[in-house]
Amino acid sequence: MSKTIHFVSGLPRSGSTLLMNILAQNPRVHSTATSGLHEIGYIARQFSTTEEFKTIPNPQDGETLFYDYVKGGCENAFNRLTDRPVVADKCRSWVGHLDMLFGIWPNAKVLVPVRDMRGILSSFEKKWRQHPFPFTGVEKQNPQNWTTVEKRAQGWLNIPPLGIAVERLSDAVKRYQNKLHFVHFEDLTENPKKTMNKVWEYLGEESWEHDFDNVEQYTIEHELGWPYGDHKIKNKVAPLKEDWKDVLGKDFSDKIHQSFKWINSL
Repeated sequence: MSKTIHFVSGLPRSGSTLLMNILAQNPRVHSTATSGLHEIGYIARQFSTTEEFKTIPNPQDGETLFYDYVKGGCENAFNRLTDRPVVADKCRSWVGHLDMLFGIWPNAKVLVPVRDMRGILSSFEKKWRQHPFPFTGVEKQNPQNWTTVEKRAQGWLNIPPLGIAVERLSDAVKRYQNKLHFVHFEDLTENPKKTMNKVWEYLGEESWEHDFDNVEQYTIEHELGWPYGDHKIKNKVAPLKEDWKDVLGKDFSDKIHQSFKWINSL
């Protein structure tokens, strides 16, 4: 039986794991951890480079074949993994390939978790202070570019997973803003009931009576991005302290706010 697929793709450290586990409180919804579904389709694009594709008289027929293959595969990929009829599939790459996504599903629903950039960078910096052991590529190649809060923040803004996510979000907002639903971390943690009602309305699904004091960990994820990819949630949904002035410094926080206030306005 084909599933209804909804897509979740946004900024790191913006509550996507929390959102997925709240969605999964609804017994109709299977939420994924970071999913490989997008990558299966991405790899399948190599069909366009094969001799078999080149033998098709009309290349657009080959493109249509690919689209229908991916659509059918995605909608049936979870049949043996869950009996739940609705799947929320999380992958940060979806928002970077919206042309293809909407080409396959013109009415696709895409939830985009976002957060004040000061909160994101503060979270990254705190993770680094807790675990300064792992090397990043920037630090390994140019140690002098990793010596201050400001330099580390700029480094994270230039490398995955944050840098490319911001680029993808910026492009998505310019071209597809009206088709996306932005879930602000601050709204989700401060007013979860109102925020989730809007999510269910956007998805075209019946709303669910959530227990925000007892959100069980439904998704399980290997921490490949450790220490920055912490995907364990707290059971109770509650707002976090805005500590970026203490972590990043007031002046630098103000600069970050000016550069990325467009995210807060989504």
